[in-house]
Amino acid sequence: MIVQVNGVEIETDTFGEPGRAAVLLLAGAGGSKDSWRPEFCRRLAEAVGLVIRYDMRDTGQSVSYPVGEPGYTLLDLADDPVALLDHYGVERAHLVGISMGGAIAQLIAVGHGDRVASLTLIATSPGQPGLPASTLPEVTEPLADPIERRVEAWRAMAAQSVPFDDEAVRELVTQERARARNPEATARNLHATKRIERWYGRLPEITAPTIVLHGDEDRMFPIEHGQALAAAIPGAELRIVPQMGHELPARTWDAVITAVADLATTDWDLRGDRLAAQAIAAGQPTVWFDRLYAEGVRGEVKMPWNRQQPNPALVERLKGEDSQGKRGLVVGCGLGVDAGFLAGLGFATTAFDVSPTAVEIARERHPDVDFHVADLFALPDKWLRAFDFVVEIFTVQALPESVRARASAAVAGLLAPGGTLFVVANGREEGTVADGPPWPLTRSQLDGFAVEGVTAVSVERRDSQWIGEFTR
Repeated sequence: MIVQVNGVEIETDTFGEPGRAAVLLLAGAGGSKDSWRPEFCRRLAEAVGLVIRYDMRDTGQSVSYPVGEPGYTLLDLADDPVALLDHYGVERAHLVGISMGGAIAQLIAVGHGDRVASLTLIATSPGQPGLPASTLPEVTEPLADPIERRVEAWRAMAAQSVPFDDEAVRELVTQERARARNPEATARNLHATKRIERWYGRLPEITAPTIVLHGDEDRMFPIEHGQALAAAIPGAELRIVPQMGHELPARTWDAVITAVADLATTDWDLRGDRLAAQAIAAGQPTVWFDRLYAEGVRGEVKMPWNRQQPNPALVERLKGEDSQGKRGLVVGCGLGVDAGFLAGLGFATTAFDVSPTAVEIARERHPDVDFHVADLFALPDKWLRAFDFVVEIFTVQALPESVRARASAAVAGLLAPGGTLFVVANGREEGTVADGPPWPLTRSQLDGFAVEGVTAVSVERRDSQWIGEFTR
């Protein structure tokens, strides 16, 4: 169907179910929506949800401009798909872009980051100066027939180590030419757009989890382009696809579908791993918590850490505890179930989390608790040495080991003289390497809470967890 977006006509269609995760496909230069084959789209929709494809300007049935006079730039081509998401009522989408479509996906992630759930960037480049030039052979005598000329261009870009699927490519090229409003404009206009400012320097601003897929036989953009792109985007993962050139033949579809499905998972634990990797690579080790909770609110993942009952070790520890006149504090309270438990026992309970989304939910669920949005590394001075019972359960272990000692000391600093710090953390043996998050604590790391006058009262290993109690 043809829709009006950004004041122009865009041809678009969908596969799959509205209401599930949305995937937006961005084709390469001169490629219409047909370059995303229906069978590929159906399989992707089965794996993820709603798949949206469209004809870019000057391709297929979308708006066409006079040959050599495109009335748009790459920035307009990045605004069109965002407007298309508005048309479909999609707040955020997983973007999949190949070649120039990958460049457009980067521009969307830089300029409209709130609309991007993830990026899968295929056979594309960051546009970084100094990267190797194309090694495609020069065409000295182009074929007269436009279809055969296009097929030969595809043949040159394809992997040379495997047979070229002549039949499939000719079928695609024929279909695209037959559907184009102006085939000559399709062939020339996208290459005639006015140059825009390079965006390479802004790639570190991207917050969306990203997978870069690059063929080991790409002669248009040699492998160094994929490597540079993955290095420039914080936390991006590079996956090299064997026997793939500057193309997307059927034999590579599984690699693409798997990548998109990995990024679009509704498993909050797996999604959290990707968000954490991106945030830590960007030097912001705590921002991923709110991003994950916000995805839970939007229904993109199941609500993370959505416990309905307080931690069993905490319940056991506080049996018979006299809480009258005591101040309790919960570190990294999440959705507030442990804080609500303390308040129910009679503690004057304060709780904080770095996630505004989590705190908003916690306030609704547990109105008797004094909840705050706060960063463990920038706590109010009035909280220092102010609480009689401090609860730290699984928060410090969710932070990278580079800030572990600082985080433990910050928790200990909340404990009042004569008070109790109660710690629950996953444990690991000394000398082992943790592949977090989370990063379980060794015994010596647990001792990191015993600083500035705080000492250990008891430390117990229960199955895979440490149960520690400290006092000042």
